Amino acid sequence: MSKNHSAFIGLMQRARNVKRWPLMAQFQEEMLSTHIYEAAVVAHMLGSIAKDVFNENVMPDRVATMAIFHEGSEIAGMSDIPSPVKYHDPDTTTAIKKLERRFEAMLLQTLPEPLQARYQPLIEQDKEDIHVALAKAADVLCAYLKCDYELSKSNSEFANAMHEMEVQLKTYRERFQCVNYFCQMFLEDAKGTLDEQTRDLDWVERANTLNIMDER
Repeated sequence: MSKNHSAFIGLMQRARNVKRWPLMAQFQEEMLSTHIYEAAVVAHMLGSIAKDVFNENVMPDRVATMAIFHEGSEIAGMSDIPSPVKYHDPDTTTAIKKLERRFEAMLLQTLPEPLQARYQPLIEQDKEDIHVALAKAADVLCAYLKCDYELSKSNSEFANAMHEMEVQLKTYRERFQCVNYFCQMFLEDAKGTLDEQTRDLDWVERANTLNIMDER
């Protein structure tokens, strides 16, 4: 890599070009950049719940940061490998995981050397780190919501994926109090329409009152 420039930011921006769920027909196509944003928001909330509700030694900002970089290998060139391919058999899974580590290392090496130590744990993530685990839980929650959305539009392509996400989410709910709390507090409303999500907000009542007055 040249000492005078870096491709790191350019590669990160390519998340907007990576299509998620590539083998499946979608009512609304999802790009990797959208998924990363949504996962980072959910991850920050999970970290905040762990810290502020359950007094755990968790840093919400770090959980969100792990979510921002959790798809480093896809950004660096692997794209989204469907689960039926990735987990076809143990040998395939091992080979793909090895390839993911290689692409993560390539992404890291595009950084100027003084920055590599800071970004290394963000890109080559330690699965035993609670912040990484919660970022993965956020990833599963977002995938669950995507499946639910597609099924709500009568897209049966996502039926099997939804079952897989339900199994994974159940495991995370049992493992982490903050994930269970999130599901109880936020999950149902996350599936709702805009009208349903804003029904308790003051501006809705004010708008309705003004509209009634205007009609008189």
